[in-house]
Amino acid sequence: MLALSGALGLASLAGCLDQLPGSEPETIDGDALADLADDETPEVSETLPVDIEASFVADQREVTETKLDSVPAPFDQAQIPNGVIRERMNGEYETAREAIRTSSDGGTAYERLGRATRARASAHEVQVGWHAIQGEATVEDLRESQSAVEDDVDALSSRWDYVGDDPVRAAIVHTEIEREIRGARNWLSFHEGELEYAATQPLDFADVAVDVERARIAVAVASYAFDQFRESLPRETNLRERFAAARDAFDERIRARGESLPDETEDPTSLVDRDVGRTAGVMALSDILRDARWRSEDRLGDQDSPSVASAALDAAETLVYVRAFGALRERIEGGDTIAVENAEDVAEIRTDAVDAVSAARDADRNRLVVDAVLPRFARELRWIDDRFSRYDGDTRVESAEREAAEYVVITETCRALPAVSADVAAVLRGDTDA
Repeated sequence: MLALSGALGLASLAGCLDQLPGSEPETIDGDALADLADDETPEVSETLPVDIEASFVADQREVTETKLDSVPAPFDQAQIPNGVIRERMNGEYETAREAIRTSSDGGTAYERLGRATRARASAHEVQVGWHAIQGEATVEDLRESQSAVEDDVDALSSRWDYVGDDPVRAAIVHTEIEREIRGARNWLSFHEGELEYAATQPLDFADVAVDVERARIAVAVASYAFDQFRESLPRETNLRERFAAARDAFDERIRARGESLPDETEDPTSLVDRDVGRTAGVMALSDILRDARWRSEDRLGDQDSPSVASAALDAAETLVYVRAFGALRERIEGGDTIAVENAEDVAEIRTDAVDAVSAARDADRNRLVVDAVLPRFARELRWIDDRFSRYDGDTRVESAEREAAEYVVITETCRALPAVSADVAAVLRGDTDA
């Protein structure tokens, strides 16, 4: 009995050696983790439910080409002796050229428009930066441009209203318009001191100038989206009151469900009624809780926001995290530890995330809300893959588990998205039973 007791004690001690100071941490095959990034990722497109004509995208490319053709780029040392400025200008030039190349085909019309407008902004930075170096652009030019675009924003705001027929489609389109108008005003909010400093610094001059151009682009996109949307309506109804009532209903729902969330804690294992370590699942649970609480508190604390249409999609994302927290906690308490010991475990966790994104993408109901929210989660999947692609050799299990936890977040939020989208659509349409 003494011999057996001693053997068991040694075995127990051996199992704890990796916890002792100075002991080697557990590792995982980093090369196998990197291989995971080569696996297929579901394609999730960004869309806007209005008809974006190819001609409008082409107009943005034409403006970009004109700007680039007006400068002798790429620049050499004789044209721009300062290496830092030259590198920055040439980098923006190449960025614009690449964006033009990718804006003519591939992806949705909304995605192509996004690439074309980003190319236009980069081209403007190159053009104005070169003119500033040549002494052909002045701060007074910037003031006049700022004032002119501010007038354009005001003109758009005065003619725009929350018209629509289907409240769900209208909320998504008006969310885009709100975002563009808000962005334009932010781009134009620089101070006189920034202008005075930019007068002697070509790169800073270009920074301010491109902010004005971004605001100009935002107004153009918002105006176009509003006009296209309005022309598509068989009849117009003013939905401002509907959106405001929906926002109040969402706020009440978020307040009520947020009360059930526990406080954040430095010990994620305390979030479940089960003896479990700091696994990928438990760390994901803590991450989801943080986002759920932050989004809930931020939304309820911002009662003066005029963005009544955006409130619907913001509520959708908030409620996704709240619902995902409950589902994941139930999953872990039910016995699914979601732990990482080897690369196969990470592969399985990633497969769950991929399947969840695909299932949400292929859901056949409430497509408009799902399509508006899902792309962000799909992008996060690619970002995690990118981080895993850089692993090699022996990698600490702790590091891999931390990364894998983000796959779990994607899994649970995407699983929650279809049901939440149905609720959001129902509230927007005035379904009192939602």
